[in-house]
Amino acid sequence: MSATNTAALTAEPTPVLASVKIMPDFSHRLAYDYKSDCPDALGQDVETMLARSKGMLSLVQDLHLSKQQVEINPENIIWALGSVIHELDDVFALVSTYRDAIANQQA
Repeated sequence: MSATNTAALTAEPTPVLASVKIMPDFSHRLAYDYKSDCPDALGQDVETMLARSKGMLSLVQDLHLSKQQVEINPENIIWALGSVIHELDDVFALVSTYRDAIANQQA
């Protein structure tokens, strides 16, 4: 990770932004219009997210197992693996949202 990126990740929020709750729209990461209480939607979205993670890991694996000598930039590998970690965190968040939606319906 470059020094600039590391500094941006570790920087403290400004006082103005620290008090603002930002909720970005991540719908572009899901297969279609997400419904938090629909088991079929949950299953399809988790399947899509896992396919993206497996695809990224497969590319990293192929680079390392390649019979050709390919110069691999370590920073690119770190970003690729970081993408997989974020994707898996998204799966957890999606399942947690589903669990909460079901719990709210039963309450």
